[in-house]
Amino acid sequence: MAMKDVTEANSVKLSTPVMAHGEEVTQLTLREPNVEDQMDLGQPFLIIVSDGETGVKIQNKVIAAYVVRLAGVPLSTVKKLSTEEFQKCQAVVMGFFGKGGDEQ
Repeated sequence: MAMKDVTEANSVKLSTPVMAHGEEVTQLTLREPNVEDQMDLGQPFLIIVSDGETGVKIQNKVIAAYVVRLAGVPLSTVKKLSTEEFQKCQAVVMGFFGKGGDEQ
């Protein structure tokens, strides 16, 4: 995958600009997390097993922390996102953790 494709796949275009570090932001681009990020922030989801059923609980505060770190914006900027835009950021973050371990 070309670098341009990775950047586009990891970007969320904002319908309403927000402020970050005193500048207007119209798009958030999230870099890929590294092990240090994972150690500091933890997993953005919990796998829950109950009565033979398996489910996933999304941890929005952890997702927000990843957006802050990976996009390089303050938490106040993330809090100003619309629900739809935060869900798009959530999908980008979750995508970093969705690759199976069987790829070689």
